[in-house]
Amino acid sequence: MFQYPNKQGGARLLALAAAGLMLHSAAQAGPELDGKGLYLGASIGSAKGKSKVYLGDSDPSLALSVGYRFNPNLSAELFARTLNFNILPGLFEPEGFVYPDSHVGTALRLSAPVNESFHVYGRLGVGRTAMKATRVGMQAKSVTEASVGAGLGYDFNASWGLQLEYSRFLKNDINVVSLGLQFRF
Repeated sequence: MFQYPNKQGGARLLALAAAGLMLHSAAQAGPELDGKGLYLGASIGSAKGKSKVYLGDSDPSLALSVGYRFNPNLSAELFARTLNFNILPGLFEPEGFVYPDSHVGTALRLSAPVNESFHVYGRLGVGRTAMKATRVGMQAKSVTEASVGAGLGYDFNASWGLQLEYSRFLKNDINVVSLGLQFRF
């Protein structure tokens, strides 16, 4: 049974709807694009940070995004990313702690072409990171956090692209490396 706790339920529902729309559109070939328009993205990666929840290891990280390209070099997007997949974090820790669980934010992306198919990009964003608590008596919270990133993109055609990206969430000191697909309308 799906349960959507507090305000994150809306973000997860939006992410699921975006994924369904992307899968529905995957079978349709798109027309040549002029570099402007709506896009959907999905990525999988690895998150690692200094929080006790990572224990020196990294956790899987999933992200969904929806954005708009104003031109081939500038876009803005909304995104949601998981930062932790531990089922029972801190279960055997003597003291409880608060850890980053997920992030929902917005970002600006600046791209520069390398050749016809490859481009490099940088991103600057801000959003809310959900901080979960490992003990019942502790207060869970959300914090505003900036993020920066850089990536390399490869365009298969005008509609589909592959992206390798490094992102850093500054307040919680989390590093994410991800590989994703982007579908442009």
